Amino acid sequence: MRIGIIGAGSIGSLVAGCLASTESDLILYGRGLHAAELMVNGLTLSGIKDDEINGDRWEVIPSEHPLPSTVHSSCEVVIFTGKPSTDMEFLEVGRHLLKPDGIAFSLSNGMGFEEKMVHEFGANRVLSATTTHGAYRPTPGHVEWAGKGELMLGSFMHPYSFEDFQQLLSILNKSGLAPRWVDDGRVALWNKMLLNIAINPVAAVIGKENSALLEPITFDSVVALMLEGVKIARMEGIQLENDEHLVNRLREVLVQTGSNYCSMLQDVRAGRPTEIEILNAEICRRGERLGVPTPLNQLITSLIRQLR
Repeated sequence: MRIGIIGAGSIGSLVAGCLASTESDLILYGRGLHAAELMVNGLTLSGIKDDEINGDRWEVIPSEHPLPSTVHSSCEVVIFTGKPSTDMEFLEVGRHLLKPDGIAFSLSNGMGFEEKMVHEFGANRVLSATTTHGAYRPTPGHVEWAGKGELMLGSFMHPYSFEDFQQLLSILNKSGLAPRWVDDGRVALWNKMLLNIAINPVAAVIGKENSALLEPITFDSVVALMLEGVKIARMEGIQLENDEHLVNRLREVLVQTGSNYCSMLQDVRAGRPTEIEILNAEICRRGERLGVPTPLNQLITSLIRQLR
């Protein structure tokens, strides 16, 4: 199976590094010095798994170069792992790589990109996906697998089942990425989204690790942010668990990732664009469409935009 990974950053490189241990044929699309390192020297993977992957293990397409005709319509699967500012570029690359009967999914944070994939490729070629694996890049060509999680796949609009993707799930399982099929992928997307809108922007504003959000007053604010999103999800018809269960899960995640500095805080410190537009700002946009006010998410969105 040929798999294209579009956006070979931290998570994209982790996925590629794990898939390198399988028989899958890999194409990586990335930019800058990191992509150059992947192409010339390969990838150093450390943390949960230590490995040195040779650059010959995959074909790297630098974003600075034209898309080669040799890879046109060559991928059975395309995985998107990029930032929101690269949506249109990545969709064009995906359209170039994906076979007419190929399937696409995104492991990026936030919401809204799945709808764009459906518009681009068709509802029957898009899956819902999320991951709880943690990774960061200490240096170009080096990815630290900082937290072992899982990779969830499920139906987005088209009603697929586990049996439809046994080959893909087998490859992901052999890679060590711990795949799990969920029947309603939209619920999985929202569960990840709700954690992100609660944790990431608050941690970025206060400039502290996740455990700081467990302080009682701060935790109350984090919960309030999340519950605004819960209201929007339920109005969109998403069958979430009850509020108590969602709050308990939020607390558990903060405990489990207590020493972690979230990606939005890392982006703010590095002067990079954040994912606020596909997280809290997306909650605000969906609230506006439904006629539901989202003042807390509007406030935190404004604060993060000021930090950029």
